[in-house]
Amino acid sequence: MKKSVTNDSLNPELSESIIKSIEGLAIIISLFLSFTVLLGWYFEEKQILSMIPGSATMKFNTALVFLLTGILLVIQKTKKTAILFIYYSLALIIVIIGVFTLLEYTGWSVFSIDNLFVSDKFSSKYPGRMSPATAVCSVFLGLGFITEISANNFFKKAAGFLNALIVFISILAITAYILFIPMGHKGILFQSMAIHTSLLFFLISILKILKNTKHELLPLIWGNFAGSKLIRKVLPLMILFPIIFNYLLVIAIEKELFSFDFGLIAYATIFIPLSIFYITYIALGLNKTDIEKQLVENDFRKSNRYLKQFKNGIDKAFILAITDKYGVITEVNETFCKISKYGENELIGKTHSILNSGHHDKQFFTKMWKTIRSGEIWIDEIKNKAKDGSYYWVLTAIVPFKNEDNQITEFMALRQDITDRKNAEEDRLQYLKKLEYKNKELEQFAFVASHDLQEPLRTVINFTDLLARKQKHHFDDIGIKSLDFIQEATVRMSQLIKSLLDYNRIDKNSKLSRIACNELIEEIKIDLDKKIADADATVIVNTLPTIIGYETPLRLLFQNLISNGIKFRSKEVKPYIEITARPMADGFLFMVKDNGIGISANHQEKIFEIFKRLHSKDEYDGSGIGLAHCRKIVDLHGGKIWVDSTPGSGSTFSFTIKTVYNEKKDQLHPID
Repeated sequence: MKKSVTNDSLNPELSESIIKSIEGLAIIISLFLSFTVLLGWYFEEKQILSMIPGSATMKFNTALVFLLTGILLVIQKTKKTAILFIYYSLALIIVIIGVFTLLEYTGWSVFSIDNLFVSDKFSSKYPGRMSPATAVCSVFLGLGFITEISANNFFKKAAGFLNALIVFISILAITAYILFIPMGHKGILFQSMAIHTSLLFFLISILKILKNTKHELLPLIWGNFAGSKLIRKVLPLMILFPIIFNYLLVIAIEKELFSFDFGLIAYATIFIPLSIFYITYIALGLNKTDIEKQLVENDFRKSNRYLKQFKNGIDKAFILAITDKYGVITEVNETFCKISKYGENELIGKTHSILNSGHHDKQFFTKMWKTIRSGEIWIDEIKNKAKDGSYYWVLTAIVPFKNEDNQITEFMALRQDITDRKNAEEDRLQYLKKLEYKNKELEQFAFVASHDLQEPLRTVINFTDLLARKQKHHFDDIGIKSLDFIQEATVRMSQLIKSLLDYNRIDKNSKLSRIACNELIEEIKIDLDKKIADADATVIVNTLPTIIGYETPLRLLFQNLISNGIKFRSKEVKPYIEITARPMADGFLFMVKDNGIGISANHQEKIFEIFKRLHSKDEYDGSGIGLAHCRKIVDLHGGKIWVDSTPGSGSTFSFTIKTVYNEKKDQLHPID
């Protein structure tokens, strides 16, 4: 990933824009002011030549220098090499004007250029001649134009040095005007240098320094680095204090409040302690910043340690890949290479289509891209194909990463190998299919047993009945007993087949409905009224819940348990049956308690098996399938059934009914 420091320095585009603005301003002012001054000399308008009344005027030659400077700046801006000869010629003219002027000040001159173009009628001393400071700046300016476009680094550095000297000289002149130094006190170098001359030299030289430092100066001053902040804090002291204090010092000396010597001592006495105090204040601030920076760096290092540990953990536990916003892989971990059988070099620069197994349709991946491009995390299972042709399943989470502008820059894909689980699921599905097939076979067998076997059985029953009615008198005692046994066996066989058919039909064609258990049992009591009355039985029903279930099977469940409580009793004991229920975490627990003969511990599991009887048919009638019905009905409702009993002390049949129901999964949901 690319490192960026745009938050800590001036934006390069902004720096370029500022320099271009300064360049345009310098060109406009140079051309406009120089042209205006030239006209002012031709028309002898002194107000145009001197911005401050009574101060020095900008000479004609000075205005000519600035006119040529403006043209040179335009040529530099266009960057046309075809007019390079004109560029050098104009720069050389600027140098010649400055050199000839300096030669005139030394008394050695080929010819005078002071009043070559116009006659200066306003200056009493050296009419028409620019000041020595202006002449020096002109020489430096011209030489700077020539050297700064050179390919030689030495000449480029020389151009920067010359521009810095112009800045120094122009600042001296400007400061003298700010402090209202009289012209006679400026010395011969600056005596005739106009304020707008010094300002223009300052503007042009600063522009050239900014351009030649390749946009390093502006970021240095306006950036957010410690050095930039230090410059911004120290510069006010370095610029404003000397100007203000010197201004006050000049006024005090003019008014003879104290001598010049005492003023210098006062300046040093005040400036040095103030500077020390101010720099100390800045240093404390910088130290505080450094302390905070160190704390942040320590936290960052600590976070990096945790992140490194976290990354190591992810690398070991997950298959990791980073892609760009187009899905091109930019980074993978060792686990990814290990499971895919591809090397890192084979994966980088590719997309995940290299792993496409063909298992998923196009719509699957279209939905995935739609999700992650919207900024959402996508999670699903994908079947991939390794380099060796083997297939593997991964649980995949794709996380979009966004920048500060909320734009997606890359994606991180975290995967877990779930091949074993998927294979186990597939095995389970195959097992369920086989089990379903076996169940259909069993259902078919039950259908045959309960329907097709009824036909020959009915034939046997009919013919034995016919023999008993028509030919019984021909049989002896053994024959009659045998015929009775046959009739009894065929009837019992018919009952067993009917019970088997009923058992098979329990979970067929049943619909869920809302069942009030108290109302259901009241109806059962009405159906069993004769049996209850004959046994003089008592059936107590406490408050029961309302549930969602299969009504007919539940009716059979309660009916079998109540009937068993009446049937399996001692002859001398009147049956007593109590039905209660209480809520549980996932449903209700129902209990049917009786005072019957009880069941021994070693038989309490067997009684729920189909056709298991604990007593002979002579003691208690029945087919031995009733409690098997009960278990199947409870299983249908997602519960369990069991019995707690002691022989001679009655039994308590307990069963649970779940209260969360999903129609596709045959479970119950809460009602009351």
